[in-house]
Amino acid sequence: MKIFNLNKYIFILVFLVLLDCGIGTYIGLWRESYWSALSNKEFYLWGKYILEFIAAALLSCGVSGYSQYLISVISLYWRTKLTQKALKLDYSRVEGHQQRIQEDCGRYPSILLSLIVALIRSVIMIVAFSYIILQHLSWYYLLIPLGYALIGTLLAGKIAFPLINLNYLNQVVEARFRQSLSHLNYLLAHRNNHQLFKKTKHLQYFQSFFNQITVIFPHLCLASLYFSGKIVFGVFMQVAAAMAEITNSLSVIILSFSDINNLISCRRRLRELQII
Repeated sequence: MKIFNLNKYIFILVFLVLLDCGIGTYIGLWRESYWSALSNKEFYLWGKYILEFIAAALLSCGVSGYSQYLISVISLYWRTKLTQKALKLDYSRVEGHQQRIQEDCGRYPSILLSLIVALIRSVIMIVAFSYIILQHLSWYYLLIPLGYALIGTLLAGKIAFPLINLNYLNQVVEARFRQSLSHLNYLLAHRNNHQLFKKTKHLQYFQSFFNQITVIFPHLCLASLYFSGKIVFGVFMQVAAAMAEITNSLSVIILSFSDINNLISCRRRLRELQII
């Protein structure tokens, strides 16, 4: 049987994350040249930049797909270790322990690794796109996406906070319902699921609204500079995209609140079973 080389997979995953960030930074720098060529109607340059973008986009798709595969493989290895530990313990008095071990030992590593990769990528992209903005504008323009993302994070946190307990309770009441198919247990499961769906709906509303505003918000902040002639069209589009990228990177918590809540719930259940 082939020995699983965890260090090798982690090294490749880190390399691919850095490569993905490099491609994203290249596209950020590419935007100024592309929009300038389009604005000046330089057809041959425009065609050249289109081909460069296609190549970068295809490479990015390959990197992203293989990165997700590595996350899945590493998560599966981690799940095996957690399950092996769980099988050595006695859970005969814990209701629904089979389902909790089967689900949580699989979900916990996958969610945690995905969040770690997203966080690393966000930090690198913030640094890279901050450099792009500082090439053209003063440092205080970096405060715009920072403030916007901070306000969004606080609002999203307030909306999403009840989901932590609801996700945890959902596993408990569903386990009770599986163990005893009584009308009372069904009503408890139904009521908790309804509350979970309702709070998730509110969070999704906010996330969708936040994403849509993020697209136009940098344009509103930079419009006066462009119309007054202080920056050209290519710089306007490049900096606007850089601000949006920084905002998205700073908002990784907002966009991942559902995963974060599920992670906390999984960790809580695994700690109760003394698996972690």
